[in-house]
Amino acid sequence: MSRGAAEEHSLEHDLPPIDLDTTATELQLRIFKQSWKNVSARQPIGSAENPPGIETLADFASAILERRLTDVVRYRREAKLAGKSLSSSTSSDDSGGGANLTNGIIKRVRGGETTLNSSSSAQHNNDRILLTSRCRSQLRKFVKHIASMYNDNYYHGLEHAIHVTMSSDKLLDMLHDGSVDFLDSSDEDFMASEPNLKPRQDFMANEPRLKPHQSKDDTYALTRNGSKLSSSMRETASKSSSSIPPSTADQHNQVYSDTFAKFAFVFAGFIHDVDHQGVPNARLVEEDDPICNTYGRISVAEKHSIKVAFRTLNESDYDEFRSTVYETNEDKLRLHRIIHSIVLSTDIASPERMQETKKRWHEAFSRPDQDGTSNAFSRLSLAGKYTATEEIATVQASKLQLVSCDVNDIRRGGEHDPRGELLMKRNSMSRTLQMEGGQTVEYFASSSNEDDIKTALRHSVMMETMLNVADVSHAMQSWELFCFWNRKLYQELYSAFKAGRSKNDPSSGWYENELNFFRGYIIPLAEKMKKSGMFGDRGDEWTENAIRIRDRWKMEGERISEEMINAVKQDFE
Repeated sequence: MSRGAAEEHSLEHDLPPIDLDTTATELQLRIFKQSWKNVSARQPIGSAENPPGIETLADFASAILERRLTDVVRYRREAKLAGKSLSSSTSSDDSGGGANLTNGIIKRVRGGETTLNSSSSAQHNNDRILLTSRCRSQLRKFVKHIASMYNDNYYHGLEHAIHVTMSSDKLLDMLHDGSVDFLDSSDEDFMASEPNLKPRQDFMANEPRLKPHQSKDDTYALTRNGSKLSSSMRETASKSSSSIPPSTADQHNQVYSDTFAKFAFVFAGFIHDVDHQGVPNARLVEEDDPICNTYGRISVAEKHSIKVAFRTLNESDYDEFRSTVYETNEDKLRLHRIIHSIVLSTDIASPERMQETKKRWHEAFSRPDQDGTSNAFSRLSLAGKYTATEEIATVQASKLQLVSCDVNDIRRGGEHDPRGELLMKRNSMSRTLQMEGGQTVEYFASSSNEDDIKTALRHSVMMETMLNVADVSHAMQSWELFCFWNRKLYQELYSAFKAGRSKNDPSSGWYENELNFFRGYIIPLAEKMKKSGMFGDRGDEWTENAIRIRDRWKMEGERISEEMINAVKQDFE
């Protein structure tokens, strides 16, 4: 037996399979219980002492990916069971007997407890297993492999990737917590008052499996008993029901209940900067880096990270992990599609990419004014009003840059009918991705139904927005996290400057640049979370945190910048 095979064999015995009765690990509970403001792999948060090692960071990523993949497999298993039972039932009448039968087979419990009918095949041990020992060991081996390919950069390194992954995971939980669908479908009074809202049709428990009264957190209700919620969480759900427009509810359902998309989302957070060189794309292009010959001159680092991740996933060492993720060829295509879309959106230095992002947001979330024109674009513009020319905010080496663009060009993807409804042209919705072997795939063009196309677009744009938030989450969380990552970014930029890979000394105007960054990018991005309507009463949280950090930076930033610049300069001497 080879050394690698022996190590995997040992891991398989160390990691038991995950089955229907498996409870959350201590690390999963620790991650889940962190509030948004305190998301961090470091304790205490923002501390420069005792940095977590690669093994610790890999454990965090593995715990998150394992939790989300378990949800995917559970959903598939139970959906198939429900479908099989429905198809075998010939005695149900037209009054909804089929749905009642499904609910009798699969009972959704908010704490993650899923109870199967005694007649289900899940009684057998093999059918109860969700993730095998081999799958778990391969997942963790894959995580460590990717982790080892993160370069030792001050900012764009493994710890940043884990922070983005943890923030992404927390955003998914917050999507649940602030949603109208946090209410159980049994709340008939509420559902009757909102006829356009539909109960969740998934059979997925969003939180880690927790037994009643196993743990409690002041932000999330981890203890659920049947369909009962704590009074505080029911109050939150009741409040959020009034803040999500009915037109948003179906879209929220799709984002919330899509377990595969959730796995893809945290997967993207983990791999999005793998093999990053610690310099912006513009520098790679200027240096004529070899990856530019492969990926062109736009978003080259992001495209390279995607390629590295999928190339690694396709290795034979990860066959069972990969086959668990890809149950069908459609799963493979969909994972590629999601990863390409949302990872490329993190290239906030590219005017082309940011213009496309703004265009897609406008198409997805525009709402017509009385005169039939869309007001979403003017609301989200930096100028705060509609003009023929808008400025796209880009960020290059920590400096905000505003690039003028023609509004009509951004609007090119759609036109308005007399009622002011946005009509999507299918060619504006078509996008392509290149998979292994040079296969080019077109997507967002599979349906001729305009509502379906717009729903798919909203789903995609919301995921892009959420990953962008996770990528700069330190600016929307706590002051301690902001200061920690602010210094890390400065160190990386100064390191590139000293190495001759940047012409710009980041010490020039650092204090002012951070204020401009909040004004032109962070706060407008945070506001999108509220304007999307996906987070209910929690939608203000990102903006409030960002403004709080910005205001404190206004008061203390000059002093902090001066101290940091002097200390870092001394470290490099």
